[in-house]
Amino acid sequence: MSDDRCERTTVRTLTVLGAAALLLPTAVPVAHAEDGWLRQDLESADRVGLVLDDGALRLDEERTGAPAAPRREAGRTHSGLATFPEQPLEEATDVLDVRLQADGRTEDVSAEARGTRADGMWTEWHPVPDGGGRVVLDAGVFQVQVRVAVDGTDAVLDGVRLRPLEPLDAVPEAGEGSDEGAGAGSGEGTDEGAGTGSGEQADGGSDEGAGAGGEEGADGGDLPDVPDAPYSARLFATRIGLVGGTTANGHTVRPDDHFVALPSRRGLATRGGGEYTVRVCSTGALGPEGKGDTENHEPRCAYLPVWDVGPWNITDDHWNADRQSWRDLDRGRPQAQAAYTEGYNDGLDGFGRRVANPAGIDLADGAFRDGLQLPTNSWVEVDYLWTGEYRARAEIATSTRSDPVIVRGGPGLEFDSVGLAAHAANVDVECRADGDSATGPFGTGATWYRIGEGHYVPAVFADGGAQAPECEPGTALPRP
Repeated sequence: MSDDRCERTTVRTLTVLGAAALLLPTAVPVAHAEDGWLRQDLESADRVGLVLDDGALRLDEERTGAPAAPRREAGRTHSGLATFPEQPLEEATDVLDVRLQADGRTEDVSAEARGTRADGMWTEWHPVPDGGGRVVLDAGVFQVQVRVAVDGTDAVLDGVRLRPLEPLDAVPEAGEGSDEGAGAGSGEGTDEGAGTGSGEQADGGSDEGAGAGGEEGADGGDLPDVPDAPYSARLFATRIGLVGGTTANGHTVRPDDHFVALPSRRGLATRGGGEYTVRVCSTGALGPEGKGDTENHEPRCAYLPVWDVGPWNITDDHWNADRQSWRDLDRGRPQAQAAYTEGYNDGLDGFGRRVANPAGIDLADGAFRDGLQLPTNSWVEVDYLWTGEYRARAEIATSTRSDPVIVRGGPGLEFDSVGLAAHAANVDVECRADGDSATGPFGTGATWYRIGEGHYVPAVFADGGAQAPECEPGTALPRP
């Protein structure tokens, strides 16, 4: 694809205080505090498959459109989701009390909660006990958010309230967060992917992390502050397809989409959000047997938000050390993979179905075809970026809100495309480099962001990241 297609100037203002803030109305009161409780306003929720009827949320029985992947939600053909706006806390905590008020089949109403860490990233979603109760998060948080699922037409949600409790662990002081809004001004970049999934940019599963120079070190200065690297796993990837279906977070699947499905709701982003983003890189290993020339393979990588749940299972957060299900399996090994290759659980998934392939991740068609350029289902390297530590968070943005951005091997248009970064993907900017001028949603400029080893995007296609240090001289490849 030509770079002429990429250099469109469109102004779009993004706010990255939490992905849900991009989606939810701001003029509506979102919660009411009383006796320490934050009561959620049902009208303020971003609703997927739900309607507000007589002051309560119930399933929209007139809703059309099948789930993106019905096989993932066996026996649950009708479900809805209400995501409430995030709310700041007066003091940080890692413990919440969440209560639901429901009528009908109350067992069909469930909730999850999460919070924002000191680095501006969200914790994963943590399930609320049946009927409501205490939720322990995996970090001290400064703002919180709740979402509620309604499964079945016989359940009605009448109310939601939450309150912070005394923290179990020491919590961080108010963090610097993500330096929201900084990116637009500092950035410059080029290369917005064009309409039919030909956009480009991606990075290759490397955990370079600290890369950004700017630290002293060798002659007695402070050692570089190296952030924790994200967890990585090798997974078998399949193509989602199912154009026109609805994902678990309410997105309608397009022919050239760029997102992934993972087999757990804990890392499911809000509708249109990228707070949970993976970096997926090709390996050259094709098919379940892993055939192909892997030794000479030049990987392509894609930065992709998590917008659906699957394949096969829905409670298999295998990337976590304390995984929700199948805790006897090694970390990073999906249950479906173990079932397919070893006959684990008699070769069945969590719903009792025969596992037909070892897939641990599904790729939307644009990511599969254009981002990674896979010829068939393949083995890939996956970095779960939110599990690492962010120093300079940025959100990828394109004027169309759907096309990806080209990731290049260096800070300039002459460098090869090495992948794609999806609109809304959250990335950690390792460092800033001067390069070719580019025009994007945040103006025109010559600054490029390195978001992974050998992966560069124009800063004008990113919201945030301006606080990243300058790249050390000699770290980028020479110009071709």
